[in-house]
Amino acid sequence: MNILAIGAHWDDIELGCGLTLKKLREKGHNIFSAVVCSSQYGKDENEGMKESEALAYGLKSFELIGANYVPTNKEPNSKLVYNKKIMQIFEGIANTKKIDAVFTHWFGDLNTDHKATWEISRTAFRNVKNFLMYQSNSYSDNVNIFTPNLFFSFNQESYLFKEKILSQYVSEWTRREIRWKREIFERERYWGHISGNDYAEGFQIGKVVDFFV
Repeated sequence: MNILAIGAHWDDIELGCGLTLKKLREKGHNIFSAVVCSSQYGKDENEGMKESEALAYGLKSFELIGANYVPTNKEPNSKLVYNKKIMQIFEGIANTKKIDAVFTHWFGDLNTDHKATWEISRTAFRNVKNFLMYQSNSYSDNVNIFTPNLFFSFNQESYLFKEKILSQYVSEWTRREIRWKREIFERERYWGHISGNDYAEGFQIGKVVDFFV
């Protein structure tokens, strides 16, 4: 199958579904990835990663996963809204690459770029048979609560690969390693427990027509 992962920012895909994509690639599926926004943020948009830096990091990470990166123009960080132009670009990718399954952000995410990416994805990939939502950072407000109902599980040894792909983003890993291990890794250790393994990446199903494992 042809599988596409969409991230609002560089590193979102790795945080939410990086190990799952690697597992699917090892099972023979074709993996594609696309990133919507710049990863420069802050009041003056001078924090985070410059695009050239983020691209270099991301290409290394996607190579380790086995994902083919699809280049797109990057939107400004924290300013993304539903955009017909981007929607049509994604729809074109789905048609050209004959995409069978999409991984994208969860609709209830408090990060506005994440939420807008879901909204664009929802329309762009309306004809794709399998539509799965992931949670990258744990942004929620206890009004909308991420409730995964599909899990890809990993033993402790295979889960270590998550550190490897995230650490390709050298500047972000340096800043966020402790936070991510608490916020992301501990969350996925719990998901592993409820799915019968050491760790798991969890997804909320939008639509599943063909089971693609």
